[in-house]
Amino acid sequence: MLREYEFTFVAKGDLPEAERAKVINGYEEILLRNGGEVLKKDDWGTKKLAYPIKKTFKGHYVFFDIASLPENIAECERLLKIDENVLRHLVVKIGDSVDVEARKAELAKPVTQQQAEER
Repeated sequence: MLREYEFTFVAKGDLPEAERAKVINGYEEILLRNGGEVLKKDDWGTKKLAYPIKKTFKGHYVFFDIASLPENIAECERLLKIDENVLRHLVVKIGDSVDVEARKAELAKPVTQQQAEER
């Protein structure tokens, strides 16, 4: 059964573009195994870190809102812990079941000013 997760990681900011794309696509491929789906993907770009991590001052942020199997998430977390190109990661389970099409439609709606103020 697919569950919904927010999956964010910070790669080294000084990675060449080809290497960065390889890292991002590698994790995306694992998340999509056995019917997983990307609901939303945001590449937030390279930003200055608040404090140095592993002697690195810049990080490249990538965010996924995904529907995936728990096994895929566990495999990604295992690999993220040993990947030298990834500085930090965070995975948050949003729900135990997800209607993929309804959730994609909900995430595609633009946020109005009133909704932003309510948050």
